[in-house]
Amino acid sequence: MVKSWKQSLQIAFTYIGTVVGAGFASGREIIEFFVQYGTQGLIGIFLASLLFIWAGVRVMILAYRLQASSYQEINNYLFGKTAGSLFNLILLAVLLGTTSVMLAATGALFAGSFHLPAQVGIWFSMIWIFLVTAKGLQAIHSVNSLFVPVLIGFTVLVFLYSEPWNAASTSTAVVETNKPWIWFTSPFYYVALNVSLTQAVLVPIGRASKSEHPLILGGLLGGLGIGLLLLLAYSSMSAHMPQIVSMEMPMIYMLAGLGQGAALLFALLVYAEIFSTLVANVFGIVQQLKQVVSLPPPLIILVILLACYLVSFIGFIPLLSLLYPLFGQIVVLFLFMLCYRQIETFVWKK
Repeated sequence: MVKSWKQSLQIAFTYIGTVVGAGFASGREIIEFFVQYGTQGLIGIFLASLLFIWAGVRVMILAYRLQASSYQEINNYLFGKTAGSLFNLILLAVLLGTTSVMLAATGALFAGSFHLPAQVGIWFSMIWIFLVTAKGLQAIHSVNSLFVPVLIGFTVLVFLYSEPWNAASTSTAVVETNKPWIWFTSPFYYVALNVSLTQAVLVPIGRASKSEHPLILGGLLGGLGIGLLLLLAYSSMSAHMPQIVSMEMPMIYMLAGLGQGAALLFALLVYAEIFSTLVANVFGIVQQLKQVVSLPPPLIILVILLACYLVSFIGFIPLLSLLYPLFGQIVVLFLFMLCYRQIETFVWKK
């Protein structure tokens, strides 16, 4: 029983840590998908939390039952071989795009928090990604088991320091749009984007598990953890709107009153979370490309990093604001097929 709980917590932390990338840890992603919609964004967070629990558990159980060796097999099962191959190409492009966003974020973090040139942060990250990626899934487990509890603690600190219960009402949406329903579709895009990308880690976890129980419990705890972080960050940032709406690192900005030391510690943690997700992304891309090219893995990693480096010149906020909502809309079909196959299996069993 103790071993099962330990495994479930490890799965939960890895799930949370893989989702918590550059946009999440910095606060930009939460503003983009939730905070800017005011109270309606809060409803979106509750919906997203339920979707994270269901989708994460479902992906891991599918990997366990199919004994899938990569996310390509999961997508082929969901979409069929022809459509699945097309979706895998799309997902590969999305992974490359989000990895570029995160590389740009390391530059923004080094420039804004450490007062170093952005290129120093990007190149420093690329070198360490290259060195760490080869260590595989166990290294990802270890990093997330260490940093996720600390991230939760700091997010609570930001929440308490922001005192959102004393802030003026934030019930009016900040964003102006001619699509009044977009706040409702936003959580679907957000979860579809994150879960489809975290397949690179969730699929090996599901395949390696000895039973379904730790996968179910780990997915439940992970989804609840993501929901808690979203809720705390939403409350904190809503109290500082609209002045933080255009900032690259709003979560770090909100700690500025605690002194440079606290802001620097949180900046280091944000970097650690960005780095852990970068490693997971690159690991997933390498596993996918190994099946279609005969190049040695180190060369594949170099090509991936070079491509993402070139895209990162566009900048963190422009990339995140443009690519994340677009990618979410593209891969929302993944959630639909995940639901469809589950219903199909249930009806067939009946």
